[in-house]
Amino acid sequence: MNKSSPTNSKKTKPSFDLDRDGNAAELFAALLDTADTGLVALAPDRTICHWNQWIQSRSGLPSDQVLGKPLHEVFPETRLGRLNLAIEDCLKFGMPAVISPSLNQGALPLRPLPQFATSFDRMEQSIRINPIKTKSNETLCSLIIRDVTLAVQRDRLLRQQASELADLVTQSKRSEDRKRAILQNTIDAILVASDDGHIEPLNSRAQELCGPDGDPELRNIIRFLLPDSAHCPISPPLPSRLLTDLGTGVIEVLACTLSGRNVPLEVAISHFSADQRYHYIITLRDISQRKRHEMEIQRTMAELERSNSELEQFAYAASHDLQEPLRMVSSYTQLIARRYQGKLDDTADEFIHYAVDGTQRMQRMIDDLLTLSRVGRHGKPFHLVSLDDLFDAIVTNFKRAGSAPAGNIIREASLPSVMGDASQLLLLFQNLVSNGLKYSDPQTGRVHISATEAPGSHKIFVSDNGIGIDPQYHETIFEIFKRLHGYGDYAGTGIGLAICKKITDRHGGTLNVTSVPDEGSTFCVELPKELPIVVASESM
Repeated sequence: MNKSSPTNSKKTKPSFDLDRDGNAAELFAALLDTADTGLVALAPDRTICHWNQWIQSRSGLPSDQVLGKPLHEVFPETRLGRLNLAIEDCLKFGMPAVISPSLNQGALPLRPLPQFATSFDRMEQSIRINPIKTKSNETLCSLIIRDVTLAVQRDRLLRQQASELADLVTQSKRSEDRKRAILQNTIDAILVASDDGHIEPLNSRAQELCGPDGDPELRNIIRFLLPDSAHCPISPPLPSRLLTDLGTGVIEVLACTLSGRNVPLEVAISHFSADQRYHYIITLRDISQRKRHEMEIQRTMAELERSNSELEQFAYAASHDLQEPLRMVSSYTQLIARRYQGKLDDTADEFIHYAVDGTQRMQRMIDDLLTLSRVGRHGKPFHLVSLDDLFDAIVTNFKRAGSAPAGNIIREASLPSVMGDASQLLLLFQNLVSNGLKYSDPQTGRVHISATEAPGSHKIFVSDNGIGIDPQYHETIFEIFKRLHGYGDYAGTGIGLAICKKITDRHGGTLNVTSVPDEGSTFCVELPKELPIVVASESM
């Protein structure tokens, strides 16, 4: 069912104005042609005025052969069918309609997909008919066709079960008790409806839901779902009672018991012929437990998100509040070093050196903690980032800092563009390049940047010829404060690779390393080509 979405009180101006740039018509035409459903528009005189690419491929008829013709001339089978009556009501009275997928044969002679061709001679489809008002107050008719052949395959199994159930009804008196016991002890509610709209509960669960003491509106909902419901006067159910769209192939409704408890039900309908009449078997399955599990999962996910947010806020606040007292200690220790260095004994000079070094390392650690906490809390929206331009900026930064001699950073001539936060990607690759230079010989060290394309992603490699990493540490190096060397051997806080890992996770990618001691290391950053849903929220 359609749900109204809340509108934002503050409207933002789009950066790309279709009307201004004159691209609206071309874009809308392209969207219609690339849709995964069939789209047909009929003029007020019932002639075809739009025929998209999907319907062309499934019917085998190009648009230039059908435009301007009535639909019943293109498909003579529709002249006396239900579809023709629905189109007439749409153009004359502006009435929408839905032709149910699993309870009606395919209304248009369209080709099924190749994998269904051996089992189906024609495609089964769900068709929605909607009126469209033009600026000249004329009414057009739109047809939206969905391929539901797979749902029909599943429906065949239900029909087989319905046939077996019908055989039980016609068996002798000896099997009647067995049938009644089976029906009464099943957990699903089972009902039988005839084409005149009469509904009969077959077991106690069905009597509980649809009998005299059950939900008085549930029978009306069931009649509304039957294909021949037009034969009996019914009113459409409230939108809140239909939990899923009729075109999805799986129908969920909401029933109300005498105790006032709302019970979500999954509805399955199949039909069989008996006594030269159509009969329908309706199965109602209580999905309350499944819904509770879904809600529990949603609550757990919300709790995890809240907990993660609180942890990030705590880390940010703790690191930020430590800045001022540390700055005070650092200032006075540096002042003592400048004023009393060499004026006291060697032991005092050593103590002063340790105090200054400790405050500086603490300052760097707090700065890195702030950077780590900002990855999740202050990320910018994603856009297309050129890695060529990104690595140009990285090389320039190292040259200005004097930490990378000319020729130490080598990269391929052309690198791809990826979706992401440019400032965070800069920090990610700058940290990886810095690590490669730090753990390599200052004169002969080399860092090589390359990229390959994989299905759905880009892989960017940062390789060095440094000291390498023992395989047992390939996972732990990405954890916070995990250092493999002492502070006196190599500078750093043990947070840099943790920042890289968190940035990669935010971009929906992966970060791993392959390395052999004394033979260098290769870090691989794999980023998806399309924006992952998990990082779509701007709150990140």
